Amino acid sequence: MPLVGYLLLFNAEIVKYLSLHTDFCRAANCAPSLRLLLLYLGACSIAIGAALYGLRCPSLIKKYDSAAAFFDAEKAYFSQPRNHDYLLKLIKLGTETEPLANDAPEFSYDGARRDIDPNSLADPMGELYRLLNVSHPKSRRAVLLSYSLGILLLLVPSVMTFGQVLAAFNWGRSAL
Repeated sequence: MPLVGYLLLFNAEIVKYLSLHTDFCRAANCAPSLRLLLLYLGACSIAIGAALYGLRCPSLIKKYDSAAAFFDAEKAYFSQPRNHDYLLKLIKLGTETEPLANDAPEFSYDGARRDIDPNSLADPMGELYRLLNVSHPKSRRAVLLSYSLGILLLLVPSVMTFGQVLAAFNWGRSAL
């Protein structure tokens, strides 16, 4: 959207075309309206938020919308002793690649045991999901700010248009 908006709003040829048609541009120097600028800036802000989310959000969180979905999909994998050890290592690390918190709970397991009850994995898998879900707090705030700003910027032209439609509506003669 930001690229298309830039090409449409700030392209000299399109501005020249719009200035030829007085229905679009009444002034001598045709410039994008406040509504179009706000629409463009709002779309850019949302695009920045989406890009930040795509770059900084852990892949496990993007793949599964909840800890329960993660547990249901991966419990058979982590029931294997070697994979269970990997799960415990991930919890100690706190994220997929680097330590996050020193207060990660200890989940012990006897390495000699060969059969792991999948239901016993709910706590450690839930803890891994929680740790990843709260990781990167600065990026999370930046994404929230970017999305919020984008939505507010998009809300302004929407409210303006809604007000104009209400003002133009003929309340007395309208038959439903």
